[in-house]
Amino acid sequence: MAKVARIGKKKGARAWELDALRGLAILSVVWDHFMYDLAYMFYYEWQALGADGLLKASEFARTYHDGFLRVIGWPFFVFIFFFVSGTCTTFSRNNFFRGLKLALVAVAVSVVTYLLDEYMGFSGSFILFGVLHCLALCILLYSLVEFLTKIAFQKFKHYRFIKAGVYFAIAVALLIVNYTTNVTLYDVNVHNATVQADWDFAGMFIFVRNWWTADYFPLLPFFGFFMLGAAISPLLYPNKESLLPKLDGKWNKFLTIPGRYSLYVYLGLQVVAVILLCLVTWIATGSIPFI
Repeated sequence: MAKVARIGKKKGARAWELDALRGLAILSVVWDHFMYDLAYMFYYEWQALGADGLLKASEFARTYHDGFLRVIGWPFFVFIFFFVSGTCTTFSRNNFFRGLKLALVAVAVSVVTYLLDEYMGFSGSFILFGVLHCLALCILLYSLVEFLTKIAFQKFKHYRFIKAGVYFAIAVALLIVNYTTNVTLYDVNVHNATVQADWDFAGMFIFVRNWWTADYFPLLPFFGFFMLGAAISPLLYPNKESLLPKLDGKWNKFLTIPGRYSLYVYLGLQVVAVILLCLVTWIATGSIPFI
């Protein structure tokens, strides 16, 4: 009897649609940071140097920060980023290790930006608890929930549905807590609103004024978004395969590549943006900013 060749999953296959969504979100986050650099980080340097032409770019960036597009767009794209990050947990072999590595990178970002802000004149660059810190904590907390859920329910026949239900219940609970204790993302964007809190570490969980730095993402509401993504993951991706394999192709590489390497894109483009703006300042004014 002739052997029938088994058709297995293509080696290295990925859910390209998740990479594309995450790529769209991370490029939007990078754009938002670039606008912040223009609007605030370089504004006072250009003002001191009398660079009127460059100040017009700062004015445009400030208009963007206060405009309707960011008020609506920023919450949408950060939701996509954390939601997709939660969905991608099902593709990871070890979420705890992944979260730990990201946490170390986040701590390094805090150290480097503190040194830049405090000793090298890059005023407003310090990041205390930004998107990487928040995402790392989301992944680490998820890995604990995943571990406990597996211990309690893995023996049941419909484990993936139970797991989805547990994650969804946690997401709803988190969003209810956020609604009752935190300010809305709209108020954060439009009014720079924060919550009055006496607990020193409250800023890790909700928007608190004395935690506000160049990049600020407390755990809520973003962990709720993350857990919503984690809830649908075992339902949509039980076999860790793309839902739309026939639509994959070269056309989506401008999004899937940044999505696949989102950490490197996020860190790399931040550095490139600052270097580029310093170079533009030097060409326009003959002076190097922050020196």
